[in-house]
Amino acid sequence: MAETHKEIVKVWIAPGCIVCDSCETDCPEVFDVQEETCVIRPPALKADFTRPLTPSIIVAAEGCPVDVIKYETVEVEGPEPAEWAAQKEAAPAAAGAGDGGGKGHGGGGGAAAAVSYAPPDPKWMQLLEAAHVSGSRSAGGPRTVIRTAKVQPEAIAQALPIGAPPDAQFATMVGTGYAKAPKSVAERIREIAQAKAANTGMTRRGFGLTLAAAWGGIIFVSATSLAWFQSFMIPKAPILPPTRVRVGKLSGYTEFGVYEDYKGQNIWVVTLEEEGVKKVVAINTVCTHLGCIPNWLAAAQIFKCPCHGSGFRKTGINFEGPAPRPLERFKVEVDQTGTLIVDKGVKFRQELGQWANPAAQIIL
Repeated sequence: MAETHKEIVKVWIAPGCIVCDSCETDCPEVFDVQEETCVIRPPALKADFTRPLTPSIIVAAEGCPVDVIKYETVEVEGPEPAEWAAQKEAAPAAAGAGDGGGKGHGGGGGAAAAVSYAPPDPKWMQLLEAAHVSGSRSAGGPRTVIRTAKVQPEAIAQALPIGAPPDAQFATMVGTGYAKAPKSVAERIREIAQAKAANTGMTRRGFGLTLAAAWGGIIFVSATSLAWFQSFMIPKAPILPPTRVRVGKLSGYTEFGVYEDYKGQNIWVVTLEEEGVKKVVAINTVCTHLGCIPNWLAAAQIFKCPCHGSGFRKTGINFEGPAPRPLERFKVEVDQTGTLIVDKGVKFRQELGQWANPAAQIIL
């Protein structure tokens, strides 16, 4: 049977990378460890590039502490290239790992098998027992920033029991210096401010002025917010439009008739005679049916609503149509200058007997 060997034609990173720098250390030609994850370098997306690096990729995959490096291999006739031996000698811990490739194969198992698992150190056992969080990004664990390792991966493997869960793995990473908490927001703001101050050459006096301006802005915003809050909490009296309308001198209404000069303000000033008494009244122009504005038909001496046909006499009494009651009258009075004033805020209704009120009419 002819001798064959396996070569990697495709490599990728599965979710859950903890950015430990291990893969880039083992195979920098393929793996690029960035701030939050690890990516495959563009040249390594081609099979011609990954085939010669098969031993280094396998070492990196089996050294991955969270088993996220995956690769695909193909069978190739002939013995392994001679230069592969040098790559294997550079990583003796991974010797013999290249014979286990296959589609969807992932690192981590070979490295663990090459380590002699002794009983964990008591300090590691205490650390693992106190672990309550998961460092797996794919499992929704806490966000961490991974720095250069302070110990070798073999030391971490020896501190872990076989088949340790992700929580225990992450706790061990923290204890060995692999994982480091990110800087707080306050620390980052302070560093940015210090960098800007250094770049602009800010003096102590300039810093003091800037600080005073900042406090001034804070005080201004606080005072404005308190004023708005006070304005919101204190009840306000409703602001209504003026209801009293001056409609001219009373002497201008001595003739019988309907005066439409103030119809735009819903007022008809009418001079009429009721029960032998000549008087001036102010009639509301709003129809008592559905609120339309009737028209004064001088020839017929009636008010006629254009909406539904209600009819009212000059006095405001309804005589036809759907209007249920007469038009309303406003309060009227005469000031010391002889000016007639109509108060639309006070209304008088005929069906309630209010038209007899002295305030509803001016006797001429």
